[in-house]
Amino acid sequence: MLDLVDALGFDPVDAGPLAESWRQQPGTPVYGKDFDADGVRAALAQASPERPAEFSG
Repeated sequence: MLDLVDALGFDPVDAGPLAESWRQQPGTPVYGKDFDADGVRAALAQASPERPAEFSG
């Protein structure tokens, strides 16, 4: 699947399994940002599994 995304001209980033999806939730370093592939990887690595206050509810 990543090959298809690459063929379309995008830089795919494998963000991990569904169990790691918290790395992309609102309030995390990657959420809503416009990074290149390396920036996305760095932001995903900086994410904390603790939910930010604005995302609790």
